[in-house]
Amino acid sequence: MGKPIAGGKKRTIQYLTLNGKPQPRVPVYTGKNIIAEKIAGISLKRFTRRAILTDENVAGLWYGKLTPLLYHKNDLLITIPHGEDQKNIQTLQNIWTVLFRNRFDRKSVIINAGGGVVCDIGAFAAATYMRGISFLQAPSTLLAQADAAIGGKAGINFGGIKNSIGLFAQPLAVVCDTQFLSTLPEREWRSGFAEIIKHSLIAGGDLFRRLNAADISGFREKEIETILRLSSAIKCNIVSSDPNEKGLRKTLNFGHTVGHALEMASHESASPLLHGEAVATGMVAEAKLSQLAGLLKNDELLKIEKIIAAAGLPLKAPRKFLKEVLIKIEQDKKNEGDRIKWVLLNGIGKAVYDMEQPEQLVARAIEYVLE
Repeated sequence: MGKPIAGGKKRTIQYLTLNGKPQPRVPVYTGKNIIAEKIAGISLKRFTRRAILTDENVAGLWYGKLTPLLYHKNDLLITIPHGEDQKNIQTLQNIWTVLFRNRFDRKSVIINAGGGVVCDIGAFAAATYMRGISFLQAPSTLLAQADAAIGGKAGINFGGIKNSIGLFAQPLAVVCDTQFLSTLPEREWRSGFAEIIKHSLIAGGDLFRRLNAADISGFREKEIETILRLSSAIKCNIVSSDPNEKGLRKTLNFGHTVGHALEMASHESASPLLHGEAVATGMVAEAKLSQLAGLLKNDELLKIEKIIAAAGLPLKAPRKFLKEVLIKIEQDKKNEGDRIKWVLLNGIGKAVYDMEQPEQLVARAIEYVLE
């Protein structure tokens, strides 16, 4: 099981301000036992229909916390199977079908209560149903609370490529209730730190200093509250300045070119990787590529590897994935034509984007993380 989350109620409020304008502002709440209070504060009664979208695992563990949010006979609890392989067009069609059959209209709302898969596909379903209905994100995993639920990206996997079909759509709010973390399996708990580490590497500052000096595996509620606040602040600041990923927001993809390729390649095998596990190895590969390109010092590469290992995340991936990884890197959605666009580190805290690198350096970087 994950680390225990105990203690009194706490909350942190941050805002995602888009396009540099006062509105719209998306509140990002972080705290313990806040889901009912914060979602109720959004005045769900003004909507004609309400649905909670979740997966079988979350529904089984947290049914009693979720169903009180549904207070009308026409409200729905929509449950999908658990797992990355559910992030596909068939699951999306199933969600649309349930909404249509239950006469959800454009004044309806969906609460996405789950991990990254639920938040991604739920946001996509809401943003496309009847050209868009309102939705809220209530992420239930550390990874989703730190990253996936924040920023307005929605999508599904298609053609064996991660998030290859999607759009940008902002929720009414993001409610990160840390009570959900108490039931995370240990592997999911560790996986969640990958995106937090990524934020620390591209932005540096207090988050990196804390992770570099701490025993990450021993974090408890007090540390998690602080780490989530610092991590989400980095993402909110980046997304606020570049909501549609035309420039700076691309830095959030550090570790993801190799990471997504590894993740999707592994899902075609009998030993699938979690998103955070794949991204962790992807960050090592792309940090190594940064070093080979003369941007990152060797001692900085070692620091990065130390932090990732301290979180219990893998530094290496099975060599059997090599062929598929190379194919999927060439199909990465960030590429332009035949040119692979990399996010690299010009030192810790200094991410650079749209970097092209010689094939021989890319091959050496990938070889570095295979065993």
